[in-house]
Amino acid sequence: MNYSITQESRIGGREINQDRATWLATEDTVLMIVADGMGGHLHGELAAQLAIDTIGERFRREALPRLIDPSAFLANALRHAHESIVRHATDCRIPPHAAPRTTCIACIVQDGQATWAHAGDSRLYLVHGRAGERQRVVQTRDHSIVQRLVDDGMISREQAASHPMRNRVFSCLGGSVEPRIETSDPAALHDGDLIALCTDGAWSPLGEALASELVRSPLTSTVPNLLDAAERAAGPGADNLTLIAMRWEAPDPDGDTIKLRSGEADAQALPAISDDDIERAVADIRSRLPYTTNGVTP
Repeated sequence: MNYSITQESRIGGREINQDRATWLATEDTVLMIVADGMGGHLHGELAAQLAIDTIGERFRREALPRLIDPSAFLANALRHAHESIVRHATDCRIPPHAAPRTTCIACIVQDGQATWAHAGDSRLYLVHGRAGERQRVVQTRDHSIVQRLVDDGMISREQAASHPMRNRVFSCLGGSVEPRIETSDPAALHDGDLIALCTDGAWSPLGEALASELVRSPLTSTVPNLLDAAERAAGPGADNLTLIAMRWEAPDPDGDTIKLRSGEADAQALPAISDDDIERAVADIRSRLPYTTNGVTP
């Protein structure tokens, strides 16, 4: 496969960064994940990390070197991540109303097709067409209150951008309510197509400009430039911002290879990882969190 990937995450104007992102690859398959820990709940960053770790661990187990059914994999992996977060909250005796929660968007690229699944308002954009060409943009539909209001014709997209409930989602991983996990049909990729996954801290300040600007320059400059613009637009109270983008290229006639440009994130190696490895990682994170005896931070 021929592709390039760049990712970046920033804290914005917040005290901690609750966003998490990663990508993993075999010779046949790429997985990209972005999770946005929900700041209104305790330890959203832990929920986001658990989502990343759990989905990544399943990928390592099942992509050998390809997935049998990318759509089924994503639906099952996100649901398993939800269960892992709930189990963690139960083990720590965290009350349901305060349980860690996170949005999540994940995408599989395999056989020249992209398939994705999400819960919440972290987004995926698929941009068909290079700069200077007519472009067609596909994006996920937010699982949010304001998106429902837009869909019902009660408010406009412009009003949604400043609506007081714009950060309220009705689906997420973690918590007592089963998440609504929405999966896509496979989408064929063409030379120069671009896939971007991001948290609301990145897309909300930029609006429609995010997708259109992504195709203008190499990703190594476009991704940080877009996050710069989002931070400026959001001002001192900017949310955490995370963006991971892939540019797909037609197969190289001289060989089917992965092309990584200088300065981009290296593909994550795929060593064996077990449930014990995840538990140790969770224990390490937990040891650095100020739990009280009932598992709740004061």
